[in-house]
Amino acid sequence: MSTTVFSTERLLVRPFDRADAADAFAMWSDPEVCRFTGDEPPADVDIIVGDIPRWQGVAERGPGCGFWAVTTHDGVFVGDVYIRPLDGAAGEHEIGWHFARPYWGRGYAYEVARGAMDHAWRHGVDRLVALVHPDHVASRRVAEKIGMAFEGLSDRYDADEPPVAVFAAVRS
Repeated sequence: MSTTVFSTERLLVRPFDRADAADAFAMWSDPEVCRFTGDEPPADVDIIVGDIPRWQGVAERGPGCGFWAVTTHDGVFVGDVYIRPLDGAAGEHEIGWHFARPYWGRGYAYEVARGAMDHAWRHGVDRLVALVHPDHVASRRVAEKIGMAFEGLSDRYDADEPPVAVFAAVRS
């Protein structure tokens, strides 16, 4: 089992490993999970197996960074969370989270996003942004609940995509 990066009252956050592929595939195969991400559901589990080294590599992009698996304390995979530098946006890091549908509505997104934000601050990240599909009400609420301020709609982070709702917070 991989080393825990941080934990919350109910959740453990750790690097992805190959043993997570089937659970991550099940989550990402759900069209409702992909509905607001702009991603197509993966065709098969081998796509996820191929993604895991890239996810693990996010940790090498700077202190406080990573793309991590989220599990309950007894090891049940529930989703993912990440902190990563934003390309072309010096000094900005993106925070994001995704959960398998059976775990929606339990407060897990808030809990792990708050933990990831605290992790980023402890490692010297100064500015976090959450790039949320404008219609994704639940993720907008999570961003606000963890203390991020709505900055408006923007396509500055990815001109190929429709404008996203930008939420931001700075380390105090």
